Amino acid sequence: MLDVTGFVLTQNNEKTLRECLDSIQWCDEIIVVDSFSTDSTEAIAKSYPKVRFLQHEYENYMEQRIWGIPKVKTKWTFSLDSDEVCSIPLRDKIIEILNSGDETHDGYLFLIRTQIFGKLLKHQDLLSSRGKRLVMTKHATRYWKPARVHAQLRLDNKKVMPNEFYIIHNPIDSFTDHFRKMARYTRWQAQDMFDAGKKVYWWHFTLRPMGKFLHFYIIKGGFRDGLEGLVVCALGAVNVAMKHIILAEMNHEAKRR
Repeated sequence: MLDVTGFVLTQNNEKTLRECLDSIQWCDEIIVVDSFSTDSTEAIAKSYPKVRFLQHEYENYMEQRIWGIPKVKTKWTFSLDSDEVCSIPLRDKIIEILNSGDETHDGYLFLIRTQIFGKLLKHQDLLSSRGKRLVMTKHATRYWKPARVHAQLRLDNKKVMPNEFYIIHNPIDSFTDHFRKMARYTRWQAQDMFDAGKKVYWWHFTLRPMGKFLHFYIIKGGFRDGLEGLVVCALGAVNVAMKHIILAEMNHEAKRR
């Protein structure tokens, strides 16, 4: 027994959930917290003997984890989103860490690499990051920077792992679905900015998106990934523009009240 639970958040992810769950069958148990999916997500999750399927109304990423993590019974929690896959090198490294019994670190950060159109990108793009994904369960709800999107978990002694151990992120199954998700996420980001009193200026619609594109396409090396790299970097620039447009709308509506 590795004393680890796989923890997965999902909503209407029938196209990606099976690959996600297949990649974490080495966990002692898997908890899937679903936001009342209307597709076959529930049936897929329940077809796995290791899965404990729970449902909770979605408010935001942080609150969903705060609700779900206390249901974990093991010492460690390994978290994935339902459009992510644990790579084989990462699986083997996590098993090695857990078998060693070393509790020096309360959490481990792994690189998240984007896969688009079946191609795993070489560069670290806007959709990639380092996530605190293997965490001691007792610390897995300690958020020091709450946010509707990308809330930051506070760990006292985390360890950043080498890039060879990574999670594969498959964010785009169809562009129609992706733009719906982007609209939802950018509204949440804009709301966090609005709550913090952020203002919007002309450069947020022009220089900021352009700068974001050039940073990831040129400096981060997105050009090395051909069409796929160009698409992801362009989507990153669109994301920046969208959240500032929505923030401008919120500020305008607030002035009218």
